[in-house]
Amino acid sequence: MKWSQKRSILKLRGGAKRLLGRLRFDHSILFLLALLTGILAGYGAIGFRLLINGWSLFLFGADGDHLIGGLALMPWWQIMLIPIAGGFLVAGLLRFLMPEKRPLGVAEVIEAVALRDGRMPIRSALANAFSNATALGFGASVGREGPVVHLAAALAAFIGDRLHLTPAITRTLIGCGVASGVAASFNAPIAGVLFALEVVVGHYALHAFAPIVLAGVAGTVVSRIHLGNTPAFTLPDLQIMSLWEFPAFGVLGIVSALMAILFMYLIFKMIDARQALLSRPHKSLPEWSLPPLAGLCVGVVAIWLPEIIGVGYEGADLALKGSYELNILLVLLGGKILLTALCFAAGFGTGVFSPSLFIGAMLGGAFGLGLAQAFPGLVSDPGVYAVVGMGAFASAILGAPMSTMLIIFEMTGDYEVTLAVMVAAAISSMITHFSYAPSFFLKQLLRRGLSLEAGKASYLLKSTGTKEVMRTDVISVKPQASIFEVRHVLMAQGGGKLMVTDDAGALLGIISLSDLPDEAFDPELDHLVRAAEIVRANPAVVYAFDSLEQSLGLLERTGEPILPVLSDPNDRILIGLLHHEDVLKAYTRALLHSHGQG
Repeated sequence: MKWSQKRSILKLRGGAKRLLGRLRFDHSILFLLALLTGILAGYGAIGFRLLINGWSLFLFGADGDHLIGGLALMPWWQIMLIPIAGGFLVAGLLRFLMPEKRPLGVAEVIEAVALRDGRMPIRSALANAFSNATALGFGASVGREGPVVHLAAALAAFIGDRLHLTPAITRTLIGCGVASGVAASFNAPIAGVLFALEVVVGHYALHAFAPIVLAGVAGTVVSRIHLGNTPAFTLPDLQIMSLWEFPAFGVLGIVSALMAILFMYLIFKMIDARQALLSRPHKSLPEWSLPPLAGLCVGVVAIWLPEIIGVGYEGADLALKGSYELNILLVLLGGKILLTALCFAAGFGTGVFSPSLFIGAMLGGAFGLGLAQAFPGLVSDPGVYAVVGMGAFASAILGAPMSTMLIIFEMTGDYEVTLAVMVAAAISSMITHFSYAPSFFLKQLLRRGLSLEAGKASYLLKSTGTKEVMRTDVISVKPQASIFEVRHVLMAQGGGKLMVTDDAGALLGIISLSDLPDEAFDPELDHLVRAAEIVRANPAVVYAFDSLEQSLGLLERTGEPILPVLSDPNDRILIGLLHHEDVLKAYTRALLHSHGQG
């Protein structure tokens, strides 16, 4: 190779490195990256939706949002067999393409942002998207938004990884991807931005807010170019008859919270039953058989209740228009809860938001019809209560009342009813948060031992051992040390605390300057008084296996700046000192890190 060619290559490499340096450290570049991520995630969401519709058109003769009409023209055996075939296909995809052997969703995105610096394998994400789209195309009774969020986040993480961006910028890009994916799925840019900030990123810092807004707008523009600017649900003219109905909306919020708790409880109980079944040594079913069995249940029920198949938007839309009688609403409510829980536990998909909208619409519609029968002529149209039920139930599941309210508003375009949704959603979210779980996703993580309710900084305190933060440069004396030695060591280290240990290294107590009596400064007593005579026994201590959360609590309760760290309660070997300032520094670092500043 000629010297001129080598020189050109070196120049190109140098330019690339300088560009990467700008990408890493110049936040003005973040807006271009946010735009790129928003467009890419928007097309990812559209591609996911087109894949579902492609399967649905091929199998049912209708797209994924309008299956009821297609099912009415099909023989019963075909309706039953299609979800079973989908189960076999999904089982194969999970076994051979997914390293995790399970579908992935929003919980994995939250975990990646909080604990893994936004690292998400793109191959797993693409396989997961294909598996979930296949499940939905074959009629699985789950939702599409969870897989879309995961795919959009993984695409953003891929950009961060390929450009070698800092973890802070990568986490912000993941928020951009999520905002774009949600916005493109629902044609709801404001809700997409708030969902990303409220559920995934976990903060509203301006340095993250601005690029996430840009990405959400980009995803919406992409969606509207290709799919049009129409709301997911078309409502008749709905109006609240009287302000006296707002207490009824509050009651609907309570009922929605109870139903949401039941829904989540059933999902996790079925997951536990699945794990128990698979762990049995002799009588267990093979794991690959579970998605087809769930498909069988979906297919059998869909013969009589076609509304429960797929995402269920068409059935929810009919409930909003008041097309169902009370008994049908209750049957659809119970059927959707059971089948979604079964599909989720069997690994037949991860989305819970679309089923939440369906269940909430049925619950709210049934509640409104019940009130109308009890108080004829005094209650608003059942469609009003169906909208409110959608918002209240979905808010309790997502644990994100603000973004849920906006999703409902942007999906329906009805401001009048949104006020009632706000009341019910706030009540349902609060009840669910304090009585069961902050959200379905955080409950998933908690079951894996990850308590991220209060964010990464709080998780650090709970999951990090005291031993990891303690200082090991401990100065100690034996109980027979003279007061002269004690005084000399304390003054040499500028005061503080002096540990007194026995020959085995076990802590006997501590001595501080304030513990010294006046006689301790009398030179005539320097070799007459021993450390054992002035030691403060039974001081507050922490153990190496204690979490930082436990240790910080003890530091704050006692007011001590330093606590001795012991090996265990039996041997009580002194192994280090825990300084209050070190714990606070670790917490602050994690807090800045979780807010995209580290």
